Amino acid sequence: MQQNKALAQNTAIQIVGKMLAVFFGLYTVSLLANYLGTSGYGELTIILNYLAIFAVVVDFGLTLTTVQMISEKEADEERLIGNLMSLRLITAIIFLALAPVIAIFFPYSEAIKIGIAIGAVSYLFGTSSQLFVGVFQKRLIMSRAVIAELINRVVVLGGIIVAFKLGVGLLGIMWIFVFGNLAQLFTILYFTRKQVRLRMKLELSVWKNIISKSWSIGLSILFNLIYLRGDIIFLSFFRPTDEIGIYALAYKVVDVMTVVPVMYMGLVLPMLVAAWTSKKQIDFARAIQTAFDFFAIIAIPFAFGAIALGTPLMILIANADFAESGKILAILGPATSVLFFGSLFGHAIVGINKQKPMVIGYAAVAVITVAGYLLFIPQYGIWAAAWWTLIAEVLITIVTFIVVVRVGKYTPKLRMFSKALFASLVMYTALFLLPSWHVLILIAVGSVIYYITLSAVGGPKLKDVAALFLPEKPPIVQP
Repeated sequence: MQQNKALAQNTAIQIVGKMLAVFFGLYTVSLLANYLGTSGYGELTIILNYLAIFAVVVDFGLTLTTVQMISEKEADEERLIGNLMSLRLITAIIFLALAPVIAIFFPYSEAIKIGIAIGAVSYLFGTSSQLFVGVFQKRLIMSRAVIAELINRVVVLGGIIVAFKLGVGLLGIMWIFVFGNLAQLFTILYFTRKQVRLRMKLELSVWKNIISKSWSIGLSILFNLIYLRGDIIFLSFFRPTDEIGIYALAYKVVDVMTVVPVMYMGLVLPMLVAAWTSKKQIDFARAIQTAFDFFAIIAIPFAFGAIALGTPLMILIANADFAESGKILAILGPATSVLFFGSLFGHAIVGINKQKPMVIGYAAVAVITVAGYLLFIPQYGIWAAAWWTLIAEVLITIVTFIVVVRVGKYTPKLRMFSKALFASLVMYTALFLLPSWHVLILIAVGSVIYYITLSAVGGPKLKDVAALFLPEKPPIVQP
């Protein structure tokens, strides 16, 4: 019961925190899109997506590996964290220093290349912060990580407001991201030191053990990122920056929504590891099924809502110049919904320690998607990028699902999924028939229609929703 209560509180704290982060994030995006315009916002997107690939190389699975290793029984947490800190610092300095050097050979403007150099400093602080999140996940005190992230968002939002009044350009905005990530790092270090003594260690035997566990996760995430961020990179080679800006605004909504499955599965992963290593198959299956039902309730209506209301939503966030972003969102919305389930099964694979066999699967999907980008983006631009993103998400979800079914001996029950699908269809039909009201009114009305329909067909009532966030009897995670 204590474990249930703690996990419930952490889930609630994270949801509230993420809702605030989403609000600050969307407001920031709205300011940036209006201030920079389609072309300037496209340049900013190129910088951030280019650096995201290097950030994954820097991390190389260490964030997930941290959660996995410190959650195992009899783990020497202080020793592991000390070695992970030194390993992360060395890889971060090496690979992020390479980012602006390699960018010299890319067909980018001078502003983008300088922006990449500044952004590398920002990503150094940002990736360092993520390493310590596992400490809070294990102890179910994620409020600390949420506070650190919110401080980052507030610093960035405040800085951008000031920058706009001063007429600061793209490079000045990149420096604001540096200060935001630095503030987050200082905050999370302060909280971490209250839980674990932080002392950098350099033990090659421990490094070898860490790398043996992380390399497959790192490669899988890298391949995953290739088809998730590769669209922007290939667009930057073949299409103008204003077109990239239109695509990027729609993709920002995807980024905002993907926080939900990553957040939730970050809490569930230690439980999956504990259940699997303790051979508690029932607890393992219950945790996955609860997540599957929860994701179905959120992800399916989002897909239909993106199709129905994408264009007015993009105009609301930015302006009429970004209206075409709504049509892109009608494709990326369903891709995001699929990503929810891909994240679920991907984390389950880490829980059952089968990430190494999955490297081939992730690599195959990356090769197929990159081939699609190369063949179709030069001619069809953002439309090809959107459709191939959807195809990639479907493929990777299928692959991860097969592994979990075969190895984890788990097959999802589709009762809640089918109810959510039916309620979403009713909602979509109603939105199609309603007058052209303000998009926020339509979102509110659609949400009410969805909830009423879902409840009518036997879905969760309001008092039952909290139970869907958590397994009924999660296994105890050893401190």
